[in-house]
Amino acid sequence: VTALGLSCAFKMKFWNIGGEGQIIMGGVFATFFALNYPQIPRPLMLLIMLIAGAVGGALMALIPALFKVKFGTNETLFTLMLNYIAIYIVKYLIAGPWQRTPGFASIGKLDKNTYLYEINRQNIGWIAVIIVVLFVYFYLYKTKSGYEVSVVGESQATARYAGMNIRKIIIKTMLISGAICGIVGMIKVSSNHTLTEGIGGGVGFAAITVAWLSQLNPFIIPIVSAIISILQKGSTVMQMNMGISSYAADVLQGIILFCFLGSEFFVRYSLVFNLRIKEAK
Repeated sequence: VTALGLSCAFKMKFWNIGGEGQIIMGGVFATFFALNYPQIPRPLMLLIMLIAGAVGGALMALIPALFKVKFGTNETLFTLMLNYIAIYIVKYLIAGPWQRTPGFASIGKLDKNTYLYEINRQNIGWIAVIIVVLFVYFYLYKTKSGYEVSVVGESQATARYAGMNIRKIIIKTMLISGAICGIVGMIKVSSNHTLTEGIGGGVGFAAITVAWLSQLNPFIIPIVSAIISILQKGSTVMQMNMGISSYAADVLQGIILFCFLGSEFFVRYSLVFNLRIKEAK
């Protein structure tokens, strides 16, 4: 789901590396309602947490978008730094205002009315994947806004010549990108039944690899995500059974991404050696 959110920004050539921070802030906003309004019925609570998570992620993504359109800041560095700010916000909350266990930086377990429903012992978070895939596909490929995103990504000069409001497009797209990532934060809080500083779990960074390997195709992203998940889970099993470091999966992911990006160069460009000039010389 995070990769789907990032793909919206990447399609516009806005390098949103802040998926991790947007996940965390989505979790923070969702946790606020879970802690302060435990009496709300479960269906309504989950809906409120979902909306809160989307708002939290969207607001986190709005910050670099505003700085980009107002001051032309580098969104890559800006969104990357916001990830660590989000982590420290969580550290402050679980060790301060939201601390439930004296002496421990923890909010403990949330009430059961915040838990996602389950089908065959699997929470219904997978339904979000289907919904978001369809939404992102429809938005990027079947709407005027999606067309504008593509044009801005290809050439801002062309978009400007066509009369498109580039600032508005950047802000709107980043709000959508952040909201999708924020929903992931809500799902993780509801699934883990608590909020921790590691709630992101590196998902935001792994999603960057997934988005690139999928070439931003909404229907391919879930497949690549499943493959990457198998690699990560398999590395844990290999570490326990064979003593191989779990970081082997990260190395393999890096090699795959490097090879993919390298092959892209040769697909898009052809190397031409002018032998006639050399012979003439």
